[in-house]
Amino acid sequence: MDIENGSNVHENEELVSEQQEVTNEVQSEATAIETQMDNQEVVDLPATVTQHNAEHTQIVEEVEEEHELAEESDFSHHSVAQLLEASEELFKESSFRKIDNTLRLLKIEIDRINREEKDAQLQKLIAAGGEEDGFAYKQDESIEKFYANHKLLKEKKSKYFNEQEKKKHKNLEVKQDIVKQIKVIVEAGDTTKQAIDQLKELQKRWKETGGVHPQEAEKLYETYNALLDRFYSQKNIENELIELDRKKNLEAKTEICRKAEALLALTNINEAINQLNKYHEEYRSIGHVPREEQETLWQRFKVASDKLYDRKRAYVGDVKKKLEENMKLKQDLCLKIESFPEFSSDRIADWNTKTKEVLALQEEWDKIGPAPREVAKDINKQFWSNFKTFFNNKSKFFERLEKQRDENLKHKISLCEQAEALKESPDWDETSDQLKKLQDEWKLVGPVPEVQRDSIYERFKAACDYFFNRKRSRKSSQDQEFEVNLTKKKEICDAIEQMAKSKAHDEAKFDDLLDSWLDAGFVPRKSMNSIQDRYAKVVDMYVESMGLDAEETEKYKFSLQMRQMGNNPNSDRKMFRKEQAIRKKLTSLENDIALWKNNLDFFAKSKTADKLRVEFNTKIAEASKELESLKTQLKVMQNMQ
Repeated sequence: MDIENGSNVHENEELVSEQQEVTNEVQSEATAIETQMDNQEVVDLPATVTQHNAEHTQIVEEVEEEHELAEESDFSHHSVAQLLEASEELFKESSFRKIDNTLRLLKIEIDRINREEKDAQLQKLIAAGGEEDGFAYKQDESIEKFYANHKLLKEKKSKYFNEQEKKKHKNLEVKQDIVKQIKVIVEAGDTTKQAIDQLKELQKRWKETGGVHPQEAEKLYETYNALLDRFYSQKNIENELIELDRKKNLEAKTEICRKAEALLALTNINEAINQLNKYHEEYRSIGHVPREEQETLWQRFKVASDKLYDRKRAYVGDVKKKLEENMKLKQDLCLKIESFPEFSSDRIADWNTKTKEVLALQEEWDKIGPAPREVAKDINKQFWSNFKTFFNNKSKFFERLEKQRDENLKHKISLCEQAEALKESPDWDETSDQLKKLQDEWKLVGPVPEVQRDSIYERFKAACDYFFNRKRSRKSSQDQEFEVNLTKKKEICDAIEQMAKSKAHDEAKFDDLLDSWLDAGFVPRKSMNSIQDRYAKVVDMYVESMGLDAEETEKYKFSLQMRQMGNNPNSDRKMFRKEQAIRKKLTSLENDIALWKNNLDFFAKSKTADKLRVEFNTKIAEASKELESLKTQLKVMQNMQ
């Protein structure tokens, strides 16, 4: 569909639809007047009652209109598919007022998207060297479906009001026939019971018949009421029956007053108002009460009604106030999210942290509720635009990351193939060195796709383990080799202990001893713990003898620990778990410090408060010291990766 012609068609349809809506609203008001006239008795209610009902009706319409506008949906961040789905849901809606209001908002967004897509296609054509004169816009299929739904919904509404028009013509014919039949009874002067029953049946049919055109209603109702007045004048019905009927009416209207007063206990004001409107209709449809009770009874009903309407006004005021509060809260969130589209990092952890922060802002946003309609669209656009930009940037980051991980996977597959080619080798020493070099190279390769992380590692580990298990299976020579290794490690421990006692701080020699320890190989199982404990003890003795301060000592010991861990076949996994444990502890300490600092602000200036502040400051100082230590460890680990 050509966008120019399509837009004109939709604009013409909208103009015709708006003209029809005006006509329908006028007719709806006339129908409401007719319905009120249908519920009147032969003798009209006092003028004050009619005026009061009109005032209440206007108040109800005003507050309901304000409430509806306050809760109007916002579709500014919806996709075309969501807008199309929303239009299809309107076919289930019975309220044409709601259909019109929602359809109008949906069409605003569709028209905007349609224009943006057309401009994008045109700019693409021009960028490719094309000319605007030859541009033919190809409209999205979902947008065409939406406009088709828009047309069908407008036709549905038009059809409904056309049917109502036909009903009014039919109702007019029925009521004119009823008037003719009543006229026959009145002019015949027949006041028998049979005539009364016939008249009541005609009155029942009159009330059951719907409304007519307003231009026909006044004269028709005047004739109808005049004929009824003549009949009851002719009848001169017995006063006892009239009084009995009015007493029954009094009981019925008194019960309505009681029900209206009971509505004051309802917490849902909208439900209470809707029920009150029904009671007003019922009150008007009931006949007369004794004249001396009429005003008193009405005033009782009016007082209950006024209280409910006052509550409704207050409720609408509270809604407006709440909308203003929501607006301020959403404006604050808009300011908070402004920096996120500029965020950039090469670390997944940083993106995950930022994502949690963004989602936390979104959760706050969703809890707030609607803002005033006149600013809601702009505020929503501001927030969701930054929200979407952040996640678009995140997606691009992970696209780049996935490419790198695919390359890493190819590299690790190559290492697996090399290890698998060596696993059957009988050359124990040379092959061990080659496999260790492959393991070292493995550590330098970055992460692979998560779904293949464990499987590729297990494949590489299986090849390495296969060879080293073969090597360890040489039982006879293995025991002798382990004893030799134990002797080497004892000599290394002796040398380190001697350096510690003599305070001979030779870093190169110490590093050689540490490397020799790592290269010495396995020892007999029965001696593993004892030699390892002695090694740890003499290393600590040497570090302590270096005279470093506490922080440097701890940092140096941790680096030695990481160095030993890095030579483990499972070093990647162990290093990862160690890093995660440190980060978890860091987060816990940071949260504790923030909580303790926050609590300090609430302590009053008293002796007890001073004591508490000292305790909390001590906690904060100790936690801060531990926090710095953990940060140092984390930095050491990162430098080793």
